[in-house]
Amino acid sequence: MDVKIEGVFMEPIMCPFCGGTNLLQEDDFSLEMDFEYWTIHHWECLDCAHSFDKIEILPTPNMFEEINESTIH
Repeated sequence: MDVKIEGVFMEPIMCPFCGGTNLLQEDDFSLEMDFEYWTIHHWECLDCAHSFDKIEILPTPNMFEEINESTIH
């Protein structure tokens, strides 16, 4: 299970499939879509060979400026 404490992303401590703790974090993938910034964190369990992801969706830094401009014009 992935946990966020006060806005800080915490890595998983165990596999959600087998409970194993031998996890390998692979490269993250990020992309920006409309007013959101997506980061996909990917892990592989070396105990059971299952893979799992955590997707973090954050507003883009200038999101509020763009919304205000679009409503004014």
